[in-house]
Amino acid sequence: MMDGIKNHPFDSLYFQRDNHKEKFKKSIYKVSWHGFSYNQNGNIKMPVINLKNQKNQKDLEIRHKGKIKNDKLFPFPICSLYIPKNFFDNSIKFQKIQDEIPKDNIINVKKDVFSRIDFFILPKNYSVNDFFLTSAFFLYLASDNTLFSREYHGEVRKLKECHPYKSLKIIDHDILYRIIENEETYLPELDNTYSLFIHNPNNPFDVLYNRLTKKGEDRYSLRDEHDKELERIKNIDKSND
Repeated sequence: MMDGIKNHPFDSLYFQRDNHKEKFKKSIYKVSWHGFSYNQNGNIKMPVINLKNQKNQKDLEIRHKGKIKNDKLFPFPICSLYIPKNFFDNSIKFQKIQDEIPKDNIINVKKDVFSRIDFFILPKNYSVNDFFLTSAFFLYLASDNTLFSREYHGEVRKLKECHPYKSLKIIDHDILYRIIENEETYLPELDNTYSLFIHNPNNPFDVLYNRLTKKGEDRYSLRDEHDKELERIKNIDKSND
């Protein structure tokens, strides 16, 4: 659930299709994802995404096409939340943080900078620590979100700084996130605005893993490396049974 500010719609809301992004013209205050973890015959179904108005009524229901193989263990990009500089003033009404929310699940942003928070979800039984040991992790660290997009052909567009990933836990899933501050990104029209970009979870595996990469002087397929890492993780799970 991306529960927006009570009296302030998103300035812009984009939805990533297979090869292009779509901008919604209606005023959207809240977005919810449903059924992402549903496993059907070894496939993870794409979530149903509800876009809601100020009265919490569903304005639109959208869903990405296709399914994700359950054995594709890597963090799926879900959305990016853009927050402008000096956004938090007396005109904005915030909901009270519920007591049952763990402190580790509360994300703090600085007031005097504009920020973008990228959220990724990991499949069940695949931990943040597992991912940090993979070769793909270094690509996630180095690149902007063009890395996960067919529209941008999985381009590694480097950020000015390395923004560390942090994690939180929601039910059975580890959630990764990173905060990018005061940096113009690949969608400059969203920088320094209160906006939401919904990623296509079905894009990344093809554009990210169907590539050659380099380790020292050796070139190798990231897909082959991923398969080896997947086998290693499965063997660790078996040894812990």
